[in-house]
Amino acid sequence: MKLLSTLLVLLVAAEHFYIAWLEMTQIPSEKAAEMFKLPYEFMEQKRVQTLFSNQGLYNGFLGIGLVWSRFAAPNNAVYGATILFLGFVLIAAAWGAFSSGNKGILVKQGLPAMLAAAAVLAV
Repeated sequence: MKLLSTLLVLLVAAEHFYIAWLEMTQIPSEKAAEMFKLPYEFMEQKRVQTLFSNQGLYNGFLGIGLVWSRFAAPNNAVYGATILFLGFVLIAAAWGAFSSGNKGILVKQGLPAMLAAAAVLAV
């Protein structure tokens, strides 16, 4: 179960590294417009690109925090740090779904984090 929990945590981290890359380097692009369900023309605005880049940085922090929690945190902090960062992801998924009206965020971002948290809690 420990291996499964680590793999699920790394999956969530990888998802956030991908989102960070997309938000920081691929705005504007057709792929990003499709993923975020926004018009390409909207993403061409410099302010929108700046906002996405900033948001991408935070997604990168989530990914780094999850990797750190599994491989670099002190032994007595691994469990708590992992649950903390997974909790941040769950909150971000809930807020993203609520604020954007896109309930798919709960499945795409929230479900993997929830499964990872359940696996961590089961160890």
